[in-house]
Amino acid sequence: MTVEPPRIRLADLLSTASSLAAFRLEPAITRKHLRDALSVLLEETTFEALGGGASPLIPRRAAPAPDADVLAFAARWNDRLGGPFVEVSPDLLAELRADLESPPS
Repeated sequence: MTVEPPRIRLADLLSTASSLAAFRLEPAITRKHLRDALSVLLEETTFEALGGGASPLIPRRAAPAPDADVLAFAARWNDRLGGPFVEVSPDLLAELRADLESPPS
C-alpha cells in the first residue's frame, strides 16, 4: 500500500513559512523558510527539530516580510493553482518542491 503525502494548499505553505520566520525572529521570509515549511507540512520534520525558535512572548520589532523571491514564488504558484486554497496534487507537489530547490529566478 502506497502512502500518499499529506494534502497541502499554497496558503498552508506560505503561512507555515511565515510562522517559521517569526519563530526564528528573522526579519524576512525566504526560500529556505518555504523549503523548511514544506518539510514540516509533509511531516518530514518538525518546528522543534529545525531549531532556533524563540518564545512568542519575546517582543518582536515587526512581523517578517517576504523577500522578492518569495513574493514571485507565491504569485507564480497562486496563478498556476488557481488560488491559494486549492490543494496541491501529488504531481504538482513534486514540481513545487523542485521549484523551491532550484536557484531563485
